[in-house]
Amino acid sequence: MSRRDRATSARRMPYPAWELFRRRVGPVATAVMITVVMTAVLGAWALQFLEHSPYCWASSIEICLDPGQQWLSDPRLGYRLHPPVHILRADLAALAEAIRREHPQLARVAVHRELPNRLVAQVTLREPVGQLRGRQYYLVSADGVILAPGSPTAWEKLPVLLCGPRTAAYHPGQSCALPELSQAVGVLAEVQRAHALGAHWVSAVRVASAISPTDPTAITLVLDNGLELRTAPGDLGIRLVRLAELMTHRSQEMEQAQYVDLRFDDLVIGMRGGE
Repeated sequence: MSRRDRATSARRMPYPAWELFRRRVGPVATAVMITVVMTAVLGAWALQFLEHSPYCWASSIEICLDPGQQWLSDPRLGYRLHPPVHILRADLAALAEAIRREHPQLARVAVHRELPNRLVAQVTLREPVGQLRGRQYYLVSADGVILAPGSPTAWEKLPVLLCGPRTAAYHPGQSCALPELSQAVGVLAEVQRAHALGAHWVSAVRVASAISPTDPTAITLVLDNGLELRTAPGDLGIRLVRLAELMTHRSQEMEQAQYVDLRFDDLVIGMRGGE
């Protein structure tokens, strides 16, 4: 082989694998390394800036309700912080607990950061199931927690729960250990889940304690049109289905009824002016 042929053959020989790897991957690895280093440097600088910047202090927490909810009382839009806290050093769990203690009507509180200087609390309200009548009217949740200060007048379209003494005074956050309250709430919830009342709603709930072990507690639900639903704690299932049929298909007759007794398998209807 001549010298020219050997030179041409040498030029056409493929590069070794490591040389190809170095030529192809080397520039990419270098660019990635530079990017990582620059990102780390910029991140450290941004962190130092946020740590020492006077613009990263929060003096209040914005309170946002879950979609579909609205304040029934105490419609405050922010929670003041004394003194202000740095957003990166804020103890989010402790702040959430403090808000929950001050607002017993909140069932869930989650505080999160929004740079550069906002703290936002996403909250879920406890839903009132009715209003206890004592010295005033007190919003109460299903688990018996008083949700707001008493009101001298009743809330519209919210059942008045005639449980406990008329002279009782309750405070927000107080838990009411009234056996008749839990019974009334249980019956009321079952009736509302069944959607058995048509266009009407429960305006009041009366609870008469049992006289003897064989005489069950009597619970009366008074509708907005004056119709009384007489019942007792327990499964009302099929009886509420029958009540819904009466309220839908015999609505005119039911407007003249004084009461419907749900304590029997066959509903007993009492008309106004006679039994």
